[in-house]
Amino acid sequence: MTPGQALAAQGQKPAPPPSTTVTPSPTYPAGLTTREVEVLRLLAGGLTDLQIAEKLVLSPRTVHAHISSIYSKLGITSRSAATRYAIEHHLA
Repeated sequence: MTPGQALAAQGQKPAPPPSTTVTPSPTYPAGLTTREVEVLRLLAGGLTDLQIAEKLVLSPRTVHAHISSIYSKLGITSRSAATRYAIEHHLA
């Protein structure tokens, strides 16, 4: 007897099967990942690397790696340029 049959025998309806629909992940400009966009938003908000690390529960080294990747993907070299990009692309 299956769990669904056992519930039916007790007069209960079995739970519907879990949905297998996969929600597509959002696409961000310049090939940024979801985590990089999170870091960029916090960076644009004026947080330091350490504050970003604490907020996202990451190591400061990982935050630095994300920021380096963001700079590389956006072709920029400063926090102010990253902030400007975030504002222009409605990410901040």
